[in-house]
Amino acid sequence: MNRLLDGGRPMDDKRSRPGYLTKYAKHAGMSIASASEALRRVGIDYMEPFDFADADRRREAARHADRVPFSKPVYGQSDAGANPAGDPLDTDPHDSPLQSFSEAQTRERHFKAKLAELEFLERSGSLVSVEKVEAEAFRIGRQVRDALLNLPDRLAGVFAAETDQRKIHDSLTKEIRQALEALAEGESDRRECHG
Repeated sequence: MNRLLDGGRPMDDKRSRPGYLTKYAKHAGMSIASASEALRRVGIDYMEPFDFADADRRREAARHADRVPFSKPVYGQSDAGANPAGDPLDTDPHDSPLQSFSEAQTRERHFKAKLAELEFLERSGSLVSVEKVEAEAFRIGRQVRDALLNLPDRLAGVFAAETDQRKIHDSLTKEIRQALEALAEGESDRRECHG
């Protein structure tokens, strides 16, 4: 009547935990849950035998690795000569998400100054927003298009009766020039009114 489990061992022979976790928790002076989490975090399977000294070294290295981003000075970075060994953890402060407070303040002041300069240039008329330029270019282009497209309607009857090519050319040139000058005068009048 000895039934077997899937693994082939008898059911009466319950598998008990080997006790490595409990021993390590006592060794490290922590709770079993904390020891389990710490060992899992450093990649040690506590169901198999493991070296307690190796586990301690791995835990200490992991604790140190967590603190590395916070180990740099808060106000300002050290000079270039401060890292002669070329520590790979000492990276460019602009690449690091944890910049010093003074650097963040300096960058903020720099961008505020740039924004103030742009606002001054816009108010003084030296700088125009892209949207305004695009809208004005569209408006002028539409006026030129309309003026030129109106020419055939105005001149069709005149040219239908004319047989001299030179007269047609001169008349067409004169009408185009008048349409463009009217547009230019309208723009200069508009600038004087808004200027």
